[in-house]
This record gives sequence, structure tokens and C-alpha cells, in this order.
Amino acid sequence: MKKLKILITGSQGFLARNIALNLKEKKIHVYGIGRGKWIGNQYKKWGYKKNINSNINLKSLNKYKIKFDYIIHCAGKVIGLEPEDDFQRNVLTTQSVLEYISQIKKKPKLILMSTLAVYGNSKEQILTEKTRINPISNYAINKLLAEQLCRFYNLKYKIDIMILRTGSLFGPGLKRQFIFDACTKIKKNINIFFGTGEEIRDWLFIDDMTNLIFRIIKKNFKNIKIINVGSGKGIKIKDIISYISTKMNKNIIPKFNGYGKNSNPKILISSTKEAKKFIWSPRKKFFDGLDLYIQWYKKEYD
Repeated sequence: MKKLKILITGSQGFLARNIALNLKEKKIHVYGIGRGKWIGNQYKKWGYKKNINSNINLKSLNKYKIKFDYIIHCAGKVIGLEPEDDFQRNVLTTQSVLEYISQIKKKPKLILMSTLAVYGNSKEQILTEKTRINPISNYAINKLLAEQLCRFYNLKYKIDIMILRTGSLFGPGLKRQFIFDACTKIKKNINIFFGTGEEIRDWLFIDDMTNLIFRIIKKNFKNIKIINVGSGKGIKIKDIISYISTKMNKNIIPKFNGYGKNSNPKILISSTKEAKKFIWSPRKKFFDGLDLYIQWYKKEYD
């Protein structure tokens, strides 16, 4: 069997790095492209055979003269206050990747990383792939636009595409987003947090995410398919803060400023039914994973 060649966009991001390491262990040749500041051969420690430090566009993608089997599109921007930049990094980069694939005779398959946030505030407690779409944030709208581009390119150019709508990913090495921010605030005895604290999120440990991606690649797919990805269980934001506070030997009584509550879905919990068809299920329990994260954080920042 030939060795697969896979390109990962957003190569220096948390998710992309972990995917690359996982795939390298499976003897897959992994290449990267994305904005960042890696110098020399730094990319090699993350499993990449080669990496291009660049914005993602047709010109930069065409620097690769390799026949890829898959492209995993991780590049994007989760939280931002600059609408034009958010659109550029979540939507236009997706179009560049799709346009690049459309010009190739033997087209690589595309795995697009999307989000459960496209469902917005749903009446359904558990989100399935048939749940009504209702994005209520700039980020979710941009991700949905990226998905729509995928549908168009699938119809026009017959590109095989897998869209993964994920919950909240976490694990050692994550240096942004809620859990990292919570650890940092609690360490500094800051007790003011965004939102209401009542928001419920589905948290998936990074190793479970990368294992699913490998199984998807191994099983193969055709046409276009959407899968919701998560643990199938929800945890309240305020409960996570209390747990971190205890583990860090702090006595933080959190206060919530309500910021963002109108663009922040109250509950996002994924069905696992479709993902399990790839002979996969999440292995790491949330608080076990959170313990590992807190250990990493203390080692990194104490």
C-alpha cells in the first residue's frame, strides 16, 4: 500500500499540530501550510515533512508540487473582533483551498473543520446532522459560508468532502480559548468571566479528535458528508471554573459579565451516532482530560 500524502492548513495551530503528529505515527507523509513564525526545521518536531509559512491562497498552495491524497483544512479564526479578517481567514481561505483542488486532475479529498456553533440556539438538547441550522455569531456564520462553498465545489467539480462540525477541543498545548483563559485568570486571582456561566459545551479531548480523523481517512469517503463530533456530554462553564479553581488551590468565586450572551449558544452538545460509524468513540473523560491540561499548564506557567 502506498504511503498517503496529506496537506494540513493552519499547520502551526493546536489542532493541526496534533493531527500531524498522530498521522506521522501512522506512517503517513504530512505537509503543512499556514501563517506563523517557525524557523528552519522547527516544523519537523510536529511531524511535518515540509511546511510553508504563508497566508493560504492559490499562489502559496501552488508552491507544493506534490500529489496529495487528502487536504485537512484547519486554518481559521475562532474568536475575533475584526469582521473582515475573520471572513478572510474562515471563508476566503476555504475558497482558495477548494479552487486549488478544482484545478487538479486527480483531486485530493477535503476534510473541513467546522463547528457545532452553526446550530445556534436549538430546541434540541442533542444536536444531530438534521438539526436546523441557526448561526448567531460572526464565527458561526463564516463557518457556514465555508460549508456552503464546499457544497458548491462538490457539485461543480465532484470534490469528495467531509465536513466535521466539532464541539470544543482541548488538551495540553492549547494556549488560547476558554480553558486556557480560565487557568490564566484563576492563577492571577481574577474572578470576572465572559458570558453567564450557565452555557453548556461539549468538550472533546484532542487525542480523540485526531483518532477520529485518522479513522475517517482509513475508511475513506465519497461525495460530501457532514458529521457532528463531540463527546455527547455537556459541561457547564461555571462548573469548569470551579473545578480549575480547586485544582489550582484557589478560592475563586466567579462573576459573569454577560458579555457575548446574545451571540453565544446556550447549549451545544453533539450526537455521536454518525461519528461512531467510523468505529470510533471518545475515550478520554472530560475531567480526566482537564486534569492533564491543568498539569501541563502548571508546568508551563508556574
